[in-house]
Amino acid sequence: MTTNIKFFTWHSCWVAAWLCGLTGLARGQATYVYDASGNPSTINLGGASAPVITTAPRAELISSNSFAMFSVVATGSGLSYHWLSNGIPIVGATGDSLLLGSLPLTGPSFGNFSVIISNAFGSVTSAPAPLWADANGNGIPDWWELQYFHNLNQTALGDYDGDGVDNLDEYLEGTNPTNSLSFDPRLYLKVAGGGGTITVSPDLPYYTLGQLVTLTAVPAAGQGFGGWSGALTGSKATVSLFMNTNETITANFGFPLGMALHNTNLIWTTSGDELWFGQGDVSEDGVSAAQSGAIVSSWSGGTFVGDQTSLQTSFYLAQAQQLGFWWSVSSQPPDGVSFSINSNVVATLSGQSVAWQYLSTNLAPGVYTLTWTYSKGPVDIPSGLAYTDAAWVGDVTLASATPAAPVLGIQATAGNSLLLYWPASPAAFRLQQTGSLSPANWINTTNTVSLITGTNQMLVAPAAQSQFYRLVYP
Repeated sequence: MTTNIKFFTWHSCWVAAWLCGLTGLARGQATYVYDASGNPSTINLGGASAPVITTAPRAELISSNSFAMFSVVATGSGLSYHWLSNGIPIVGATGDSLLLGSLPLTGPSFGNFSVIISNAFGSVTSAPAPLWADANGNGIPDWWELQYFHNLNQTALGDYDGDGVDNLDEYLEGTNPTNSLSFDPRLYLKVAGGGGTITVSPDLPYYTLGQLVTLTAVPAAGQGFGGWSGALTGSKATVSLFMNTNETITANFGFPLGMALHNTNLIWTTSGDELWFGQGDVSEDGVSAAQSGAIVSSWSGGTFVGDQTSLQTSFYLAQAQQLGFWWSVSSQPPDGVSFSINSNVVATLSGQSVAWQYLSTNLAPGVYTLTWTYSKGPVDIPSGLAYTDAAWVGDVTLASATPAAPVLGIQATAGNSLLLYWPASPAAFRLQQTGSLSPANWINTTNTVSLITGTNQMLVAPAAQSQFYRLVYP
């Protein structure tokens, strides 16, 4: 009995030793087999295996008086580590990380570092990871900068070849920073106007040249999709494009323009660097108005270039009509909004928080293109004024035009009568009279109107010593 007890004690320690050594082994992986006396006779460690590297050491940079750290992640039980420098074991480097510091930027300390990971079931050696000098601390190894720039004067965020991708990203992505045709294009997306989002497939930080990308504009509840601007145009919600260069694209959301302008009889279009959109936050009637897109002064060819956004409609009038609309602007002069008829500027607005103004004009029969254009730039001048940097147009109407009133002439005739005359016109003006102007009581005259050689003539006999006459339309 004593022998059996000693054996069990020894056997338990043997089992404990194995379990203590198999760090990382899940408890459910060990299977025990017991003899008739209840003592464990065998242990099946079927889940244990040789180490497998899941995250290998990667290249590291080191600057003067700084440090670098290599690390590795592996699976397996009872793992042990030993780091190597250029294939030679480093004394005492037996952890899953290797910290190096205060190294000179030249000499034998540089080279390739690897790690041997082992346990009772085998071992594995990582691929060598280089340690490179970065004397100017810009995150780019010196050898790469010397290869392409022949000096260490470039910055990480600089764009040596002007392709829109900075030097650091060109290094990380393996492209040539001195060749403007060697880069991975970026997609820059913006949302303007009302609420909405853009879905991208595939959604990547950058793309290969020529890669196909699909965009879908998704309006928020109660909003509509107004169209694309920037590198894309059109109003189709789902579009595709090939990434042949860096692209900046804006999805414009908001009310439909016809609804916002209270005129769905006209066809409204918008163009420019950004698009106009319908919204209900700023309006003259407290309901809605069209607002200019959010444009900025852009940098192109080494100088600032002014941007524009336009709202437009075209139509044909078979008869004279009166055009009327409300408009407002909040801008930093000389930025502002202009209104044109058939490319001829009729009026402009500019200034900080300009109050809503009403503009009307008569249009003769013909073909018309009306354009409201908000312009910005080419460069802002700091003024300290608060402004929204936008223009608004609302309540566009077309109604029967009021023709210009002809001149009414009066001539005394025999018998205390008066001859009233005025030029004949297609408009049906009515002659009215009143005996007093305070208050006036205008009534239509009933005398016969005669047309003589292009002139309307009427003979009247005033009933009082004073009588006033006027022409009214209609």
